[in-house]
Amino acid sequence: MLPISINRKLPRSITTQIQETIRERIADGTLHPGVRLPSSRDLAEDLGVSRSVVVQAYEQLAAGGYLRSTQGSGTRVATHLPDPDRDPAAPALAPKARYDLRVDATNSTLFPSREWLRAYEYVGQSIGGAGPQRYPLGDPVLRKELAAYLGRSRGVLTTTADLTVTADFDHTVDVVCHILHDLGVDHIAVENPGAPWQIRIAKRAGLRISGIPVDGDGVNVEALARSGARAVLVTPVSQVPTGAVLSPERREALLSWAADVDGWVIEYDRDGHLWFGAGGGPLALQRRRPERVVYIGTTGAMFGPCVPLGWVAAPDTVADRLRRIPLGVPDPLTQLTFAHFIASGMLDQHIRDVRTLLRARRAALRDAVEERLPGARMTGEPTGIHAYVQLPEGVDDARLAALARARSVIVHPGRHFHFGHRPPSSGVAIGYGAVRRSLIPDAVGVLARSLGEVTGRPGS
Repeated sequence: MLPISINRKLPRSITTQIQETIRERIADGTLHPGVRLPSSRDLAEDLGVSRSVVVQAYEQLAAGGYLRSTQGSGTRVATHLPDPDRDPAAPALAPKARYDLRVDATNSTLFPSREWLRAYEYVGQSIGGAGPQRYPLGDPVLRKELAAYLGRSRGVLTTTADLTVTADFDHTVDVVCHILHDLGVDHIAVENPGAPWQIRIAKRAGLRISGIPVDGDGVNVEALARSGARAVLVTPVSQVPTGAVLSPERREALLSWAADVDGWVIEYDRDGHLWFGAGGGPLALQRRRPERVVYIGTTGAMFGPCVPLGWVAAPDTVADRLRRIPLGVPDPLTQLTFAHFIASGMLDQHIRDVRTLLRARRAALRDAVEERLPGARMTGEPTGIHAYVQLPEGVDDARLAALARARSVIVHPGRHFHFGHRPPSSGVAIGYGAVRRSLIPDAVGVLARSLGEVTGRPGS
């Protein structure tokens, strides 16, 4: 079943109406990647239209990269969808790309399958016949281990009672924004450039939004103070897309701002545990002002997509409301397995291994950029799963990204992360969480060929 409203009085053709509806439902998440659609015959019968009308709509959506059709498997939503910011003059995106260089892209190569299975078996043998219980805030065993781990590794000041386990990151941030709205906050600031999901979630919560400039020291706190916002969503370590780390001076200024305006900082500690530069890296903001900071973390960058698990440490005012709103938690066995993974020391060893892996990938990316992209330079600190590459002045980064996608490389241009104005310079954010080290030079080589076509210098 795929309910679609057809209006024969509209000037648009029925084929166009079908296409538009399916595209809208893909865009808003109603139709998930990989989901199977009705056959053209069934949908035509449901809508009371000719089958050729539906066939034409399906074919045009497939040509645009939204659907894929396989004999014996039917028509499905593509798993790699077109970028709405793609240059329409560029070649259409192939449904699947060989190199996924998006900033948050990860894959199962980061997942410690052997160690996880060992922890899972241990938990399975340890639980009683009744099985583990379900706790709406997360299993107390996991919350205890997480509180201890976050304290020693990230400096987070929290307790078992104050920590909440979550499963869906977007939903968690959405709930936090709604809570702040209920507490009288109607205006939130986000990093600009920044991750597009920040805007989407803040809008859903009914908040006014100000974009705050980001430079090499992180978010500009003076601009934040001038904005009039009473809340801000920041990524202090490995900011997206710039890779900047919030400087010590900015950290203190940000926390002072929160106290001065009776405001809130939502800290997304995206890559703090994956620091592989000199020293131990900066600790969480939350430790300095736990009464003003809502701290959010996930397993995404350390495990890839295999274990969707996160956590929130919030001040009492926010935590009390979090306890009354179902956030959704992972299944009990997953929670207990992760608790044992922490307690046994396997998580510490895994993070060391991931740091070594990512350090090597970043070095390979740096070398490839220096060798193959003349005039470009990599910015940001050595941490996390992405880097920002600033391109020579005047390069159309959106067209570069579109040409690269046509050559099976997914990469986001710098303008993808800006809102409200065009970026002052061009660049691309390159993620290395889902691409093997040995393939990075090839992927950058594709970018180099695309850059040559954009600049008119094929040899570059």
